Amino acid sequence: MKRNGFAVEYDPLPGDPMPVVMDADAISLALTNLLDNAIKYSRETRRIGLRLERENGFATIVVADRGIGIDLEEHGKIFDKFYRVSTGLVHDVKGSGLGLSLVRHIVEAHRGKITVESEPGQGSTFTIHLPVAQVSGKNENR
Repeated sequence: MKRNGFAVEYDPLPGDPMPVVMDADAISLALTNLLDNAIKYSRETRRIGLRLERENGFATIVVADRGIGIDLEEHGKIFDKFYRVSTGLVHDVKGSGLGLSLVRHIVEAHRGKITVESEPGQGSTFTIHLPVAQVSGKNENR
């Protein structure tokens, strides 16, 4: 990312870590897809935010860009297989329309959810919500 002129603003989770049961490789793939999209659709503003947060029993991973954004009417479709946002960039940016569908599949397999906040010209913020594990004893696996 740095080689391509991108700056990543990382905000780690304050306080104690939260136990989350997950397939680290799968969640890494989901996160890589979100970061890849942030890079593809950022245009001139090459800054990406990455935050870890707590939210109502969920651990969240937030990826925010300052790119082209997505129309509200397309928010519900972007997680469908083969769907690509109908902007002028669709022909300039390589992709199959499977990345966000894969992210949703991975996150839902973890009993989580993926959300998006976006406006054209204002960038996009994707949030992975993963349920915090209930830990009842010292020797329990996390």
